[in-house]
Amino acid sequence: MGKKKGRVAIISRESNKKTIDVRMLEEELRRRGVKVQTLCKLLTKDKSIKSLGYIGHVIKQEAAILRADVVVLDTYCIPASMIPHGKGTKIIQMWHALAAIKKFGWQTVGKKDGSSEKTAKLMKMHKGYDYVIASSDITAEHFSEGFRTDRSKTVKQGLPRIDYIKSVSSGSLRSEIQNRIYGRYPSLEKSDKKLVLYAPTFRRNSDVSSDIAALADAINYENYNLVVKLHPVYRGTDISDGYPNVIFDDDFKSFDWLSVADVIISDYSSLVVEATLADKPLYLYTFDIEEYIAGTGLNTDFSKEPIAPYVFKDPSDLAAELDKPYDMSKLHAFRDRYIDIDIGEGEGNYCTAKLADFIESVI
Repeated sequence: MGKKKGRVAIISRESNKKTIDVRMLEEELRRRGVKVQTLCKLLTKDKSIKSLGYIGHVIKQEAAILRADVVVLDTYCIPASMIPHGKGTKIIQMWHALAAIKKFGWQTVGKKDGSSEKTAKLMKMHKGYDYVIASSDITAEHFSEGFRTDRSKTVKQGLPRIDYIKSVSSGSLRSEIQNRIYGRYPSLEKSDKKLVLYAPTFRRNSDVSSDIAALADAINYENYNLVVKLHPVYRGTDISDGYPNVIFDDDFKSFDWLSVADVIISDYSSLVVEATLADKPLYLYTFDIEEYIAGTGLNTDFSKEPIAPYVFKDPSDLAAELDKPYDMSKLHAFRDRYIDIDIGEGEGNYCTAKLADFIESVI
């Protein structure tokens, strides 16, 4: 009789479809003969947990947890934290980001954009994790605070998205993704202008259309094309009608745009760390930083980071900086602080395979 491979349940509420991390990890585990059950259903704070559809999905999640030897999560999962499971079942939180630039979880309890302490305790928020995946010592500390878990539970390990970003930005997937994007937006392929990707983080209960418009107004369209990629659950106002020269994209992932972007602009999103893997100039547009710190909070003081020279509140100052030489050593130093693990040479499924190795060792 062959060696028992065990059962793994992967549970995500980040999307109704498999995210890059979920898909790549599932494929690697299945390739190894591990039995995997994957459950994906989007749930955000503006959707009701009490809806019949989601209650039914929570029941499915609990059934999957009871059958599994290892459960892999990428966000808070109600039954994983609230309902007791067998002692032999291990819960791994791989989270849905390489870094926690902004505060989250228990770090935001009691803040404007966070949960109340009563709700957090009632929902046993982030309780019950046996292991937490983190890509740096800095992020491990932030995750320990956000999850309220002991630092000893942290496993220094990358996510599959690292492999994907490397392949899309400079590897074998680059041409394929570029062709898809150019097929949808043929004007970009014909253009000799540099492409600027602006991907801001989600801001709850905040209409930032005027600030997006201010950046769009500041860009010099004789030299640049601008693509705006809003957060998947963004509820802001679409200003595309007033900006015919700007592409507001809903068809491709932010990571996919790294295949064609020459310049990246973001803010408090974990993308500011993940995009460093594409090795392209990165700028931060932090127009509302005081308000954001008051409502959510930041783990990162950009003024003390290597990337500080490329952080701007004023869109005109940022736009003017695009025409100046960029010091890539600043970007590399910033990346090395937040991704201080071995990510392998060249491209391949290095981080995906190492994560699967760890899961198998837990089984």
